[in-house]
Amino acid sequence: MLYTALTRIGFNNATAEAMVNEGFDTLELLTEIEESDIDAMIKNIRETRHLLGANAPGNVTFPFLANKRFKARHNWALELRRMGRPLNAGLYVRAVIANAVARYSLESLKTATLEDEVVDKPKELLDLTKWETFWKQGKTYMHRTQGAAKCPSSYVFREHDAVTNEMHLVAYADHDDMLVNTITLMGPCSEFDNQRVYEEFKVLVLKGPGWSFIKLYDRTKNGRAAVLALHCQCEGTSAIQSRKASAYAKISAAHYNGQHKTFTFDNYVEAHQSAHNTLADLGEAVPETKKVTDFLAGITDSRLSGAKDLVLGDAQKLQDFEACQQYFKTIVYNHPRMSRAPDLQSYTTKYQWQKNIY
Repeated sequence: MLYTALTRIGFNNATAEAMVNEGFDTLELLTEIEESDIDAMIKNIRETRHLLGANAPGNVTFPFLANKRFKARHNWALELRRMGRPLNAGLYVRAVIANAVARYSLESLKTATLEDEVVDKPKELLDLTKWETFWKQGKTYMHRTQGAAKCPSSYVFREHDAVTNEMHLVAYADHDDMLVNTITLMGPCSEFDNQRVYEEFKVLVLKGPGWSFIKLYDRTKNGRAAVLALHCQCEGTSAIQSRKASAYAKISAAHYNGQHKTFTFDNYVEAHQSAHNTLADLGEAVPETKKVTDFLAGITDSRLSGAKDLVLGDAQKLQDFEACQQYFKTIVYNHPRMSRAPDLQSYTTKYQWQKNIY
């Protein structure tokens, strides 16, 4: 019975009885209504009592804090139902109430803040070699888009299907991450979100080669299956090996022989860093020393020879790519001649380059 729970969150006995008489007598009922139904219930009780006038029984009031706790309870119950967890009215006490109210307040603030925000969609996937960027942008977009399940839509294509009890017990740093990992993939909300994700995803791959891998799911609008199918294709064993090879090739091809209008030292650093990021995402651990030696090997500007020798003799810089590139960046951008881009096109020989500088 919900009566005791209503008095626990701040309603007096008469108000709790009036709410129960309106049909709000079980926790399960809260999972079948919208928040607007709560406001309608309160309005109906007030109007009925107004008509009765002096004959209205009891002192029925709806204090602000009690109303907020009740709506937070509604939100709490909905989350439990979407996660497939049992509903137990007796659990809504002390810390649980405080956490539920805080979560409800945060959700209200988030809704108001993001109401007019337009989240940028990823660009269309017209080339599977662009998958890495597309996937990162797509996950970010879906994580910032809330679905019917009142959590980031990215939960639809998470890796695991079934939710274990261990997943519920994890101490998540972020509430949204908890929901993404524990919301059940069954029920009306999940079905709606699954179809919506498919429609969003279809538009982004329809004109490219990725369409052939998800077309099978066009009839069922199975967003989860479609996204994971293309993900598997683009991140399978052969695709991973190809991306690793491409990352290493990017490192080998990167060379710095001085500042140019079309290629600066920042561009050189970015080429190495992006390749390292790709390898890290693929589980390819590159030792810091190799990162540094590859970085030094690509620097062909003779004016930096002394700096290269210093790094090779400095154990700290040799084992820290970040420290190494910051050291070189300081030299490049603080040396008057090194930081100035040449007026003529880049030279192909060491003699021509040095002649232009000196």
